[in-house]
Amino acid sequence: MEPQRTCIGCRRRDDQSRLVRIVRIGDVLVDATRPRLEGRGAYLHRGCLDVAMKRQALRRVLGGGAKLSEALERRLRGDAPVGY
Repeated sequence: MEPQRTCIGCRRRDDQSRLVRIVRIGDVLVDATRPRLEGRGAYLHRGCLDVAMKRQALRRVLGGGAKLSEALERRLRGDAPVGY
């Protein structure tokens, strides 16, 4: 059985592999799924970015003032190239 994680957007539990792991590096939030980066992380479904932003979940969980990296935002919004 695969580890379960909770999406900070919709608050539903899901398999870890179905979620994107996000960590804060300085003032930037980055995709930490591969390679797995150390540090406090949060998990988010690809389609839950807007809900997480509305709930201010990213700010609450990972600290205020950080911005999404462009690559992370593309991946969460579904604009990332195949295999990303």
